[in-house]
Amino acid sequence: MTPEEASARAALLLIARLVERHEMTPQEASVAVEQARRKETGPRTHLVTLEAMQVLREATAPIRATLEALRPSAEAAAAMAELARALAPVAQQTTAARRDRPAWAIPYWPPPRRR
Repeated sequence: MTPEEASARAALLLIARLVERHEMTPQEASVAVEQARRKETGPRTHLVTLEAMQVLREATAPIRATLEALRPSAEAAAAMAELARALAPVAQQTTAARRDRPAWAIPYWPPPRRR
């Protein structure tokens, strides 16, 4: 869809909403939308702005709901990352002390002797 087509569809949507919700005639609504597009002030251009904001709110509502649902997971991931950073020095000390054995070997007995 080209930008011109998108703009035309948005204008038609706004005109339809103005007619439906604000009891305007199609002519009045189209004049108000055109005035708002040209950034002119008219008797009904504030309604165009209100309807455009409402359309945006309705369109972004599912996205906002998804982000709110993901918020606890993101907070938990941030807490786990912070814990991993805090424990990194301890993990490095532990791995440095056991380099004489393979990772699967039990650390409580001396390593087996080679023959």
